[in-house]
Amino acid sequence: MKRALALPLSIMFAGLLASAQDKPVSMDDEGHYSRVFNNEYCRAYMVNLGRLEETKPVVHEHDWVRMTLAGAAEQAWGGTVFSSRGSEDAQPYIISFLYPVDRLTLRNPRSVPYQAVIVEIMQSDDSRNRRYDSSLDHVAQQLGPGVDPHASYITFLTKTSVQILHVQLVADDSKEIKSNGVGALLVAMTDVNLRRTLRNAAASDIQLRPGEVKWLPEKEASTLKNVGRDAARFVVLDMKSGQ
Repeated sequence: MKRALALPLSIMFAGLLASAQDKPVSMDDEGHYSRVFNNEYCRAYMVNLGRLEETKPVVHEHDWVRMTLAGAAEQAWGGTVFSSRGSEDAQPYIISFLYPVDRLTLRNPRSVPYQAVIVEIMQSDDSRNRRYDSSLDHVAQQLGPGVDPHASYITFLTKTSVQILHVQLVADDSKEIKSNGVGALLVAMTDVNLRRTLRNAAASDIQLRPGEVKWLPEKEASTLKNVGRDAARFVVLDMKSGQ
């Protein structure tokens, strides 16, 4: 009789264990995510997956932006099966703006390591509900490069909570970066060696490796010049104040 009860009990405990392991976790509790920046406006995480590695289901409570640095990952949204659609990008030029999701699992099916930066925007976005506001890209969720990937460019995606600028500067070139928000997070997509000039301040240098970030607290426009030898590519997330 005891043996007859032991089997159902073991099955029940195994089911409970599997259920606990499948429970969505925060990015701070997922071993493949590491927080690299945090303030009241945003949180930035680096994601690293080796060959055949897989994350636990992760919950995104806020709107977020994903910037792929290397590789490609299969994705399982909301408990569905894995799909690689939308994540294949040999040269990771595409920047994605995404809404909250209760569970997302990533898996790297390749030998090339997968690396990405994810930035959660602490202010919620209302672009979907402002369809007639011509200043917003209320439908668009992806941001690509300029027409010529070998030239300098700035492309942008504007939401109620953030304006995303995707910038490439060839050697010795410069661009003015305008800011309308409360500050901006600069995310390096390649090695960057920039000189930043503000109107009434001395020039400062910004040197970052791929995936590193720097918070720019000034709210005024600045000029960024690439003083390195190679083209520099980076993303500027201009955080907007509450509306």
